[in-house]
Amino acid sequence: MYLGKADVNTYEKGVEREFLVSNGAGSYGFTTVAGANTRYEHGLLVVRPKGSEMHTVLVSKIEETVYANNKKYQLSTNRYRDLVYPDGYRYIQEYKGTPFPTALFVVHSIFLKKSTFMPQNTTSSCTVIKYELAASPKPITVDVRPLFAHRTADSVSPADDGSVFESSVSSGGSVRIDGRGSSSFVSFTKDLDGVEWSSKPLWFENLIYEKSDVSDKSILDRLWSPGFGTFSLSQGETAYVILSDSPVSYSVDDLQEIEKETSNLFGALARQVSTDNRNSVIQDLVQSSYHLIADSKSSAPAVLSGFPSVEQRARDTFIALPGLTLATGRSGVALGILESWLQRAKSADMVMPSVIDHRGTAEARDVDAGLWFLYAAEKYTAGCGDDFARKHYDDFAAIIEKYLDGNGIPHVTTDKETKLVKITRGEKARDWMFGDVDGEPLVKRNGYLVEVNALWHNALYFMRGVAKSTGDNASADRYHALVSEVKESFARVFWNESKGYLFDWVDPGTGERDEIIRPNAILAVSLPHPALQEEKGRAVFATCWNELYTTYGLRTLDPHHEKFKGRAEGRHDQRKKARLRGMAWPWLLGHFITAFMRYNPGSYEMGWSFIRPFSSHLRRGCLGGAAEYFDGTMPYNPSGDVISAVSQGELLRVISEDLA
Repeated sequence: MYLGKADVNTYEKGVEREFLVSNGAGSYGFTTVAGANTRYEHGLLVVRPKGSEMHTVLVSKIEETVYANNKKYQLSTNRYRDLVYPDGYRYIQEYKGTPFPTALFVVHSIFLKKSTFMPQNTTSSCTVIKYELAASPKPITVDVRPLFAHRTADSVSPADDGSVFESSVSSGGSVRIDGRGSSSFVSFTKDLDGVEWSSKPLWFENLIYEKSDVSDKSILDRLWSPGFGTFSLSQGETAYVILSDSPVSYSVDDLQEIEKETSNLFGALARQVSTDNRNSVIQDLVQSSYHLIADSKSSAPAVLSGFPSVEQRARDTFIALPGLTLATGRSGVALGILESWLQRAKSADMVMPSVIDHRGTAEARDVDAGLWFLYAAEKYTAGCGDDFARKHYDDFAAIIEKYLDGNGIPHVTTDKETKLVKITRGEKARDWMFGDVDGEPLVKRNGYLVEVNALWHNALYFMRGVAKSTGDNASADRYHALVSEVKESFARVFWNESKGYLFDWVDPGTGERDEIIRPNAILAVSLPHPALQEEKGRAVFATCWNELYTTYGLRTLDPHHEKFKGRAEGRHDQRKKARLRGMAWPWLLGHFITAFMRYNPGSYEMGWSFIRPFSSHLRRGCLGGAAEYFDGTMPYNPSGDVISAVSQGELLRVISEDLA
């Protein structure tokens, strides 16, 4: 990832490009290339305290001032209510994202590099800022002033909250900051003459987060700074600033070793990729995919839903797992993730939980979580052998039985006549299109859901193969009979002859059938075992292409429908409606491309034409990351998580499986 002067030479260009660093355990640093924060969630050190529902922004940013030749140069950038000040983005000559974010500031003959990274697998969450004077005819002096927020990442603190911050300096030179119920630390490391700390508290008020323009919340923030550190640099010298949530003590040698280890980690990840990692899209996707896997030594590995949401969701995990782990050569991580979720299901009488909350508690509410788990298990089996499936065959079978007997999964049962999975809408029964505004469902769905039954057919087909491999021929015959019944019922119940497409849902109780064109039918032709014969499958694919395809994903609703809302704009409730009534999702595009290649084998160039537009997107927004969803109409602006597990995972999967 490289950006030149022309990419960041205005405030607008500099803040539309964001970067992310993370520690592999859920803490992160997230800001813009220009250095100005534009979202609530931006900050150099953002952590989730134990037992907390929300991440906390501890350290918001750093203000840097360079003194040289009796002149003062402010390298930072802020957006206030009425102006942009300072405008340090003007000094950025280039930005490089490998191995971690690095900006080069050029002031006449002074070349100062600023790099940001997070140590991995440490007990303390910390962000390291490295300053390296690459060139200068004379020594320079640098003032570094950290700004602290100590607030949750979903809103700013009220201006009149009575916040009182205090700071104290330890004997080792570390500065402790207490305020708003949190503590954080800043320390400095430099050879030779070290760093001088000056205690000069200041409030920075009326900073604007323009990208967090939520109608019922303030976007003006107040940040507190206890003072600043001062150090001198000669050409070739470096200094480090360490921001942490607990006291740490690192020498220059320690930090250089940590920097080397972090760099090697990203290099090793790139080398593990089975596809052509010289392709820039693949390089960017692989490197940023690292942030979406929590792989600390103290807990089981996990897929994080994205940033800034940072949640553990079953459906997101299993959709994203093949791309984030198997396509990037991390099969061991994939196995650990599958094992940990299966263990949670065992603890819940083989009902796959849907989400793991901030307390580590599992909650079951998604009707398709178990089916997506079996999809991911099949992908792992196809890539890594059947040892895992054979070992847990009884557990897999128990998951299937939960759907067959309707005992345990909220509001879910299997129809005895059709053998299709049926749901009744309830507070705890959720498909991926679940959502409401003021109690009104965004998408009304009930009875047989098309994508759930495509997954059900796929799971039964997979189980037939696992039963055969274990020598359980009686069960294999039973699964074979179920597959045949489900496939016959699927076509009979869902096929809409007049539209040459599939009903989105069918209620067997009322006879109601939903003719609205939504993208869920794509799973009937994209999963490893399609639920439709080829002729009807091609018709479904053609409708998706003609009515739902956009540059960055499949729309969630036919654009000709009266409720179509293709842009995330207007009031908060209107943006929420757009999410499932017109916005386009890249994870669905992955399944669309798989279906395209199934019906057009060998058409690799055309397949890549669906991927190439992301090469531009990856250089805007969160650099290297694919957003959660996009406008369904021009100008196709991104929304949701700036880097999404399901988007990232599906792009990597389809490149590896279908386009390599």
